[in-house]
Amino acid sequence: MGKTAMITTRTPTAPPQPQRHSHQTLTYQRPGGPVVVDIWEPETPGAVAPVLLVHGWGGSGSYWRQTAQALAATTRVIVPDLPGTGRSQPVRGPQNMYDQVETLAWLLDALEIDRVQIVGHSMGGAMSVLLSAQRPDQVERLVLTALTFFMTKQQEAIYAQVMGFFKVMMLLRHRSFVHVPGLSQMMAQQYFHRLPDDPAVLREGLMEYLRLDRETALACAGNATDAAIREAGAQVTAPTLLIASRQDQMMPMENVDFTLDIIPDSRVRWIEACGHLPMVEKPDAYLALLRDFLVL
Repeated sequence: MGKTAMITTRTPTAPPQPQRHSHQTLTYQRPGGPVVVDIWEPETPGAVAPVLLVHGWGGSGSYWRQTAQALAATTRVIVPDLPGTGRSQPVRGPQNMYDQVETLAWLLDALEIDRVQIVGHSMGGAMSVLLSAQRPDQVERLVLTALTFFMTKQQEAIYAQVMGFFKVMMLLRHRSFVHVPGLSQMMAQQYFHRLPDDPAVLREGLMEYLRLDRETALACAGNATDAAIREAGAQVTAPTLLIASRQDQMMPMENVDFTLDIIPDSRVRWIEACGHLPMVEKPDAYLALLRDFLVL
Protein backbone atom coordinates (compact mmCIF):
# COMPACT_ATOMS: atom_id res chain seq x y z
CA MET A 1 0.00 0.00 0.00
CA GLY A 2 1.12 3.62 -0.43
CA LYS A 3 2.95 5.65 2.14
CA THR A 4 1.80 9.17 2.75
CA ALA A 5 3.33 11.46 4.59
CA MET A 6 32.83 30.70 -20.07
CA ILE A 7 30.99 32.37 -17.07
CA THR A 8 28.36 35.08 -17.44
CA THR A 9 26.40 36.70 -14.66
CA ARG A 10 23.01 38.25 -15.22
CA THR A 11 19.90 39.29 -13.37
CA PRO A 12 16.94 36.86 -13.57
CA THR A 13 14.70 37.91 -16.43
CA ALA A 14 11.28 37.00 -15.08
CA PRO A 15 11.23 36.54 -11.30
CA PRO A 16 7.88 35.71 -9.70
CA GLN A 17 8.56 38.33 -7.04
CA PRO A 18 11.33 40.87 -6.30
CA GLN A 19 14.53 38.93 -5.54
CA ARG A 20 18.26 39.64 -5.83
CA HIS A 21 19.87 36.23 -6.28
CA SER A 22 23.06 36.18 -8.36
CA HIS A 23 22.74 33.95 -11.39
CA GLN A 24 25.68 32.42 -13.24
CA THR A 25 25.66 30.48 -16.46
CA LEU A 26 28.60 28.08 -16.81
CA THR A 27 29.61 26.27 -19.97
CA TYR A 28 31.72 23.14 -19.68
CA GLN A 29 33.31 21.49 -22.69
CA ARG A 30 32.95 17.72 -22.45
CA PRO A 31 34.00 14.97 -24.90
CA GLY A 32 30.38 14.55 -25.98
CA GLY A 33 29.73 18.27 -26.36
CA PRO A 34 29.02 21.34 -24.21
CA VAL A 35 27.18 21.22 -20.91
CA VAL A 36 25.50 24.48 -19.92
CA VAL A 37 24.36 24.93 -16.33
CA ASP A 38 22.66 27.79 -14.49
CA ILE A 39 23.67 28.28 -10.87
CA TRP A 40 21.63 30.40 -8.50
CA GLU A 41 23.49 31.56 -5.42
CA PRO A 42 21.49 32.01 -2.19
CA GLU A 43 20.55 35.43 -0.91
CA THR A 44 21.20 34.14 2.62
CA PRO A 45 23.89 31.44 2.41
CA GLY A 46 23.63 28.62 4.91
CA ALA A 47 25.06 25.20 5.60
CA VAL A 48 22.32 23.25 3.80
CA ALA A 49 23.06 21.03 0.81
CA PRO A 50 22.47 22.60 -2.62
CA VAL A 51 19.56 21.54 -4.80
CA LEU A 52 20.02 19.98 -8.25
CA LEU A 53 17.01 20.35 -10.57
CA VAL A 54 16.89 17.76 -13.37
CA HIS A 55 14.54 18.39 -16.28
CA GLY A 56 12.63 15.75 -18.19
CA TRP A 57 12.35 14.56 -21.80
CA GLY A 58 11.33 17.10 -24.40
CA GLY A 59 12.50 20.22 -22.58
CA SER A 60 15.49 21.85 -20.94
CA GLY A 61 16.30 23.49 -17.64
CA SER A 62 14.38 26.61 -18.66
CA TYR A 63 11.09 25.48 -17.10
CA TRP A 64 12.77 25.30 -13.68
CA ARG A 65 13.44 29.05 -13.69
CA GLN A 66 10.76 30.09 -11.21
CA THR A 67 11.47 27.13 -8.92
CA ALA A 68 15.19 27.91 -8.92
CA GLN A 69 14.66 31.58 -8.10
CA ALA A 70 12.42 30.72 -5.18
CA LEU A 71 14.63 27.99 -3.68
CA ALA A 72 17.71 30.21 -4.05
CA ALA A 73 16.46 32.35 -1.17
CA THR A 74 18.30 29.98 1.17
CA THR A 75 20.39 27.52 -0.82
CA ARG A 76 22.46 27.11 -3.96
CA VAL A 77 20.43 25.80 -6.91
CA ILE A 78 21.97 24.02 -9.90
CA VAL A 79 20.01 23.72 -13.16
CA PRO A 80 21.71 22.03 -16.13
CA ASP A 81 20.53 21.69 -19.69
CA LEU A 82 21.23 18.01 -20.27
CA PRO A 83 23.39 17.23 -23.33
CA GLY A 84 21.34 17.39 -26.52
CA THR A 85 18.80 19.82 -25.04
CA GLY A 86 18.50 23.58 -24.79
CA ARG A 87 21.89 25.28 -24.87
CA SER A 88 23.90 22.06 -24.36
CA GLN A 89 24.32 21.47 -28.08
CA PRO A 90 25.62 20.28 -30.46
CA VAL A 91 26.43 16.79 -29.19
CA ARG A 92 29.01 14.62 -30.93
CA GLY A 93 26.85 11.53 -30.70
CA PRO A 94 23.57 10.36 -29.15
CA GLN A 95 23.47 10.66 -25.36
CA ASN A 96 21.27 8.00 -23.79
CA MET A 97 19.85 8.12 -20.27
CA TYR A 98 22.91 6.50 -18.72
CA ASP A 99 25.20 8.99 -20.49
CA GLN A 100 23.07 11.77 -19.01
CA VAL A 101 23.41 10.29 -15.51
CA GLU A 102 27.18 10.14 -16.01
CA THR A 103 27.11 13.84 -16.97
CA LEU A 104 25.15 14.72 -13.82
CA ALA A 105 27.64 12.81 -11.65
CA TRP A 106 30.51 14.54 -13.43
CA LEU A 107 28.87 17.92 -12.86
CA LEU A 108 28.59 17.34 -9.11
CA ASP A 109 32.29 16.50 -9.03
CA ALA A 110 33.22 19.50 -11.18
CA LEU A 111 31.34 21.80 -8.80
CA GLU A 112 32.95 20.03 -5.81
CA ILE A 113 29.58 19.21 -4.27
CA ASP A 114 29.83 16.71 -1.42
CA ARG A 115 26.14 16.71 -0.45
CA VAL A 116 23.17 17.38 -2.67
CA GLN A 117 19.39 17.34 -2.70
CA ILE A 118 17.95 16.27 -6.07
CA VAL A 119 14.62 17.20 -7.63
CA GLY A 120 13.94 15.27 -10.82
CA HIS A 121 10.99 15.64 -13.17
CA SER A 122 9.55 12.89 -15.37
CA MET A 123 12.46 11.20 -17.21
CA GLY A 124 14.76 13.47 -15.21
CA GLY A 125 13.29 11.71 -12.18
CA ALA A 126 14.42 8.36 -13.58
CA MET A 127 17.92 9.80 -14.03
CA SER A 128 17.78 11.08 -10.45
CA VAL A 129 16.88 7.61 -9.18
CA LEU A 130 19.86 6.11 -11.01
CA LEU A 131 22.19 8.81 -9.70
CA SER A 132 20.91 8.45 -6.13
CA ALA A 133 21.45 4.69 -6.20
CA GLN A 134 24.98 5.19 -7.49
CA ARG A 135 25.89 7.81 -4.89
CA PRO A 136 23.97 7.02 -1.70
CA ASP A 137 26.41 8.90 0.55
CA GLN A 138 26.11 12.06 -1.52
CA VAL A 139 22.36 12.39 -2.02
CA GLU A 140 20.57 13.66 1.09
CA ARG A 141 17.02 14.07 -0.23
CA LEU A 142 15.27 13.04 -3.42
CA VAL A 143 12.11 14.46 -4.97
CA LEU A 144 10.53 12.68 -7.92
CA THR A 145 7.97 14.76 -9.77
CA ALA A 146 5.55 13.17 -12.24
CA LEU A 147 7.43 9.87 -12.22
CA THR A 148 6.28 6.33 -11.55
CA PHE A 149 7.81 2.99 -12.47
CA PHE A 150 6.21 0.90 -15.20
CA MET A 151 4.10 -1.84 -13.64
CA THR A 152 3.10 -4.06 -16.59
CA LYS A 153 4.27 -5.03 -20.07
CA GLN A 154 1.07 -3.52 -21.40
CA GLN A 155 2.04 -0.11 -20.00
CA GLU A 156 5.47 -0.45 -21.59
CA ALA A 157 3.81 -1.26 -24.94
CA ILE A 158 1.56 1.82 -24.70
CA TYR A 159 4.59 3.96 -23.91
CA ALA A 160 6.40 2.53 -26.95
CA GLN A 161 3.43 3.45 -29.15
CA VAL A 162 3.42 7.02 -27.84
CA MET A 163 7.16 7.37 -28.40
CA GLY A 164 6.71 5.93 -31.89
CA PHE A 165 4.41 8.88 -32.62
CA PHE A 166 7.01 11.33 -31.31
CA LYS A 167 9.70 9.60 -33.37
CA VAL A 168 7.72 10.36 -36.53
CA MET A 169 6.94 13.89 -35.36
CA MET A 170 10.63 14.59 -34.79
CA LEU A 171 11.33 13.71 -38.42
CA LEU A 172 8.73 16.25 -39.57
CA ARG A 173 9.43 19.08 -37.15
CA HIS A 174 10.88 22.44 -38.20
CA ARG A 175 11.66 25.47 -36.07
CA SER A 176 9.23 27.57 -38.10
CA PHE A 177 6.46 25.49 -36.52
CA VAL A 178 6.67 27.72 -33.44
CA HIS A 179 4.89 30.39 -35.51
CA VAL A 180 2.01 28.13 -36.63
CA PRO A 181 -1.16 29.48 -34.97
CA GLY A 182 -2.50 27.18 -32.30
CA LEU A 183 0.26 24.55 -32.59
CA SER A 184 1.89 25.34 -29.24
CA GLN A 185 -1.51 25.13 -27.52
CA MET A 186 -2.31 21.83 -29.23
CA MET A 187 1.05 20.28 -28.29
CA ALA A 188 0.73 21.49 -24.70
CA GLN A 189 -2.73 19.98 -24.11
CA GLN A 190 -1.28 16.65 -23.01
CA TYR A 191 1.00 18.24 -20.42
CA PHE A 192 -1.40 20.65 -18.69
CA HIS A 193 -4.75 20.36 -16.99
CA ARG A 194 -5.30 24.06 -17.64
CA LEU A 195 -3.09 25.82 -20.16
CA PRO A 196 -1.05 28.77 -18.84
CA ASP A 197 -2.50 32.18 -19.63
CA ASP A 198 0.84 33.42 -21.00
CA PRO A 199 1.24 32.21 -24.60
CA ALA A 200 5.00 32.89 -24.37
CA VAL A 201 5.30 29.97 -21.93
CA LEU A 202 3.78 27.61 -24.49
CA ARG A 203 5.91 28.98 -27.33
CA GLU A 204 9.06 28.49 -25.26
CA GLY A 205 8.09 24.91 -24.49
CA LEU A 206 7.43 24.15 -28.16
CA MET A 207 10.73 25.75 -29.20
CA GLU A 208 12.63 23.61 -26.68
CA TYR A 209 11.06 20.51 -28.24
CA LEU A 210 11.88 21.67 -31.77
CA ARG A 211 15.53 22.24 -30.79
CA LEU A 212 16.10 18.81 -29.24
CA ASP A 213 18.86 16.65 -30.66
CA ARG A 214 16.74 13.95 -32.26
CA GLU A 215 19.06 10.98 -31.78
CA THR A 216 19.69 11.88 -28.13
CA ALA A 217 15.98 12.28 -27.46
CA LEU A 218 15.23 8.90 -29.01
CA ALA A 219 18.13 7.20 -27.19
CA CYS A 220 16.85 8.48 -23.82
CA ALA A 221 13.29 7.50 -24.63
CA GLY A 222 14.50 4.02 -25.51
CA ASN A 223 15.91 3.57 -21.98
CA ALA A 224 12.75 4.66 -20.17
CA THR A 225 11.37 1.14 -19.70
CA ASP A 226 14.67 -0.42 -18.56
CA ALA A 227 14.29 -2.60 -15.49
CA ALA A 228 17.50 -1.04 -14.17
CA ILE A 229 15.54 2.08 -13.18
CA ARG A 230 13.14 0.14 -10.99
CA GLU A 231 16.05 -1.86 -9.55
CA ALA A 232 17.87 1.38 -8.71
CA GLY A 233 14.73 2.61 -6.97
CA ALA A 234 14.95 -0.28 -4.53
CA GLN A 235 18.52 0.78 -3.71
CA VAL A 236 17.78 4.43 -2.93
CA THR A 237 18.60 5.24 0.69
CA ALA A 238 17.72 8.94 0.74
CA PRO A 239 14.32 10.04 2.04
CA THR A 240 12.21 10.34 -1.09
CA LEU A 241 9.11 12.38 -1.93
CA LEU A 242 6.89 11.62 -4.92
CA ILE A 243 4.92 14.63 -6.12
CA ALA A 244 1.99 13.48 -8.23
CA SER A 245 -0.72 15.47 -10.00
CA ARG A 246 -4.27 14.15 -10.24
CA GLN A 247 -4.75 15.10 -13.89
CA ASP A 248 -1.32 14.02 -15.17
CA GLN A 249 -2.04 12.39 -18.55
CA MET A 250 1.54 11.14 -18.89
CA MET A 251 1.75 9.17 -15.64
CA PRO A 252 -0.55 6.28 -14.68
CA MET A 253 -2.14 7.10 -11.33
CA GLU A 254 -2.38 3.41 -10.42
CA ASN A 255 1.43 3.15 -10.49
CA VAL A 256 2.01 5.52 -7.57
CA ASP A 257 1.56 2.93 -4.81
CA PHE A 258 3.60 0.44 -6.84
CA THR A 259 6.48 2.93 -6.99
CA LEU A 260 6.22 3.78 -3.30
CA ASP A 261 6.45 0.11 -2.41
CA ILE A 262 9.75 -0.17 -4.29
CA ILE A 263 11.54 2.93 -2.96
CA PRO A 264 12.31 2.19 0.73
CA ASP A 265 11.88 5.56 2.51
CA SER A 266 9.28 7.21 0.31
CA ARG A 267 6.00 9.06 0.58
CA VAL A 268 3.64 10.86 -1.80
CA ARG A 269 2.00 14.29 -1.90
CA TRP A 270 -0.69 15.12 -4.43
CA ILE A 271 -1.44 18.32 -6.32
CA GLU A 272 -5.06 18.71 -7.39
CA ALA A 273 -6.32 20.05 -10.75
CA CYS A 274 -2.86 19.88 -12.29
CA GLY A 275 -1.10 18.12 -15.15
CA HIS A 276 2.41 16.90 -15.89
CA LEU A 277 4.22 20.19 -15.22
CA PRO A 278 3.23 21.33 -11.71
CA MET A 279 6.24 23.65 -11.43
CA VAL A 280 4.70 25.63 -14.30
CA GLU A 281 0.98 25.09 -13.81
CA LYS A 282 0.79 25.22 -9.99
CA PRO A 283 4.11 26.83 -8.94
CA ASP A 284 2.98 27.97 -5.48
CA ALA A 285 1.57 24.57 -4.50
CA TYR A 286 4.62 22.84 -5.91
CA LEU A 287 7.05 25.09 -4.05
CA ALA A 288 5.17 24.58 -0.82
CA LEU A 289 5.72 20.82 -1.10
CA LEU A 290 9.41 21.28 -1.87
CA ARG A 291 9.90 23.62 1.04
CA ASP A 292 8.13 21.24 3.36
CA PHE A 293 10.35 18.30 2.37
CA LEU A 294 13.76 19.67 1.42
CA VAL A 295 16.20 20.91 4.03
CA LEU A 296 16.30 24.63 3.26
